[in-house]
Amino acid sequence: MTNLSVHKMDRRGWLPLLAAAVLLFTTAAHAQLEHKGPKEAMALADSTPPYDVASVKQNKTADQSGNMSIHDDIFEATNMSLSSIIEFAYDVRSDQIIGLSGPVSSAHFDIEAKVVPPPGDPMPKLTDTVLQAMIIPLLADRFQLKAHLQSKTMPVYDLVVDHGGPKFKVNEDDDDQSNSSMNERTSNSDNVLTAKSSSMSDLAAALSDEVHRQVIDKTGIKGNADFTLKWTSDEAADQGGTVVSIFTAVEEQLGLKLQPAKGPVDTLVIDHAEMPSAN
Repeated sequence: MTNLSVHKMDRRGWLPLLAAAVLLFTTAAHAQLEHKGPKEAMALADSTPPYDVASVKQNKTADQSGNMSIHDDIFEATNMSLSSIIEFAYDVRSDQIIGLSGPVSSAHFDIEAKVVPPPGDPMPKLTDTVLQAMIIPLLADRFQLKAHLQSKTMPVYDLVVDHGGPKFKVNEDDDDQSNSSMNERTSNSDNVLTAKSSSMSDLAAALSDEVHRQVIDKTGIKGNADFTLKWTSDEAADQGGTVVSIFTAVEEQLGLKLQPAKGPVDTLVIDHAEMPSAN
């Protein structure tokens, strides 16, 4: 299993790395996560054995940063809030989590969870997506976390075709997702998203992470396509560069449009959570 740095944050807010469908993270070693949402994550957790060994400790340092990673069949979190860990485990955004309260909601934690095969047995072949879902039963065991999904009408963006039509070629006969990939690279304030054999639902999932709101594919475009999307972050203005927002990039480069709307969004309602049990 390759090393995958999943999140970086400070206590002012999240700086999530994009985790779209079959998206390759631009870390030193390229690993792979599938962005499927909370329903799929919960279903996968129900059908997957939990981690064999787990250490959970409260982090009481004054450090302002933290991180999570999946590598070598190990999940590690350092100085992370429970909300942040839930966000990753259930594949939801922070605005989709409702009801987390009490002392556990403001504490930070260090977690190390390992897969340990029986002596003499080979290490099982587990994908990063499976290892991600395995965090859910870990939270249920150590934090007594109970949660359920609830659909809620929230602000969303509809991904629609702009005037003039799409500016990329679509292979309508290609619905095979086995070779689909999305790769985001960030350099200074520049961002480049390169898609290979990707569907519009893949693109909508990727854009959801960037605009921090659910994006719903309403393009009506069938099949898969190759395309490249380039935009800049707000820091470009501070550096004296030209700012190209992701909204502008989607319109000018792809011939699509992110249209504000309201729609149903799966929210994760936290029914119960408490400070973790001792190791």
